[in-house]
Amino acid sequence: MQARSFASLVHDAFAATPIINLLAAADAVVLERVARGGGRTVWYHCRGKHQLETIEALLSPGSVVSFYFDGRIRNAPYSPELRSIIEKVITETGDAVLGHLNKDGLHIDHEIVTGPNDLTEFASNFGPESRVFYGAFPNRDNDGIKAVTVTLPDHDGIVRPHPH
Repeated sequence: MQARSFASLVHDAFAATPIINLLAAADAVVLERVARGGGRTVWYHCRGKHQLETIEALLSPGSVVSFYFDGRIRNAPYSPELRSIIEKVITETGDAVLGHLNKDGLHIDHEIVTGPNDLTEFASNFGPESRVFYGAFPNRDNDGIKAVTVTLPDHDGIVRPHPH
C-alpha cells in the first residue's frame, strides 16, 4: 500500500471542516502555529480555493492552523490614523500583529509590535500606498463561522498534541 502524501492528509483535514464553503464567501487570514517551532508562526492571506491548495502544500506536520474570516486581522492602507488604531490595540492587549503581503501574494510578512518604537521601525518598510494587516494576536477560535482551527496530523497521519 502506498503512503499518502502529507499534502493530501492536510487536504482531507480541511475538507472535514467548513473552510472551503467559508472561502467562497470571504477571504481568510491564516495563522499556522508551527509544531516544535519554538513559537514560530507563519501567516497567509487566502483568497479562495486555488490559494488554499497552495497553502496546504506549505504547511508543517503537527501545526495548528487557524482560518480567520471575521476581520479580526484587518487589511487597510497604512496611514497616521491607522497608526493610532494600532497603538490603541497595543495599549489594550500588550502587542499587535502588523504585516504586509509578500510579493508572492500569499505570505504575510509580519512582526509582533509592542510599542511605538517597534511600530515605527516596522512601518519604515511601508511605502505611501502600502496596505497592511493588523490586529490583536488572535486566539485559536473554532466556531465554524468566524474562525476555524485545525490541528494537522504528523507525516504518519496521526494527530498528536504538540506544544504550540
